[in-house]
Amino acid sequence: MTDQSIISDRTDNLGETSTATLGPVLLVNLFTPKAGMEAEFIAAQTAEYLRLKGHIVGWIGNRLGRAVDGSGLVNITLFDSLANYNAWRASQLFSDHLDIIRPFVERSAPGMYELLYSAGEL
Repeated sequence: MTDQSIISDRTDNLGETSTATLGPVLLVNLFTPKAGMEAEFIAAQTAEYLRLKGHIVGWIGNRLGRAVDGSGLVNITLFDSLANYNAWRASQLFSDHLDIIRPFVERSAPGMYELLYSAGEL
């Protein structure tokens, strides 16, 4: 498995509480790009959305945003289930994805959330 030292995961996606999660889940990941590398990170991350589209079971979509105060970026990903997200996390595709974005990332802080309600288009 690829070294995931850029990831500061604040969740237990395999714990007793999380395994009871049956519906869609949101990954909210706060990224701090390395100094002077925000544009490169954005280019790499958005290229990854296109490269991976159709290759990840259960992946519904992504949104990428920038903090209005310039302090970092947020990636929001919707998966149809926690099981499919965990399978993605354990895959070679995920490992390859980390290798692609790692050169541009100082820190990553993901959190997994059960989707409770949805309205409108995101």
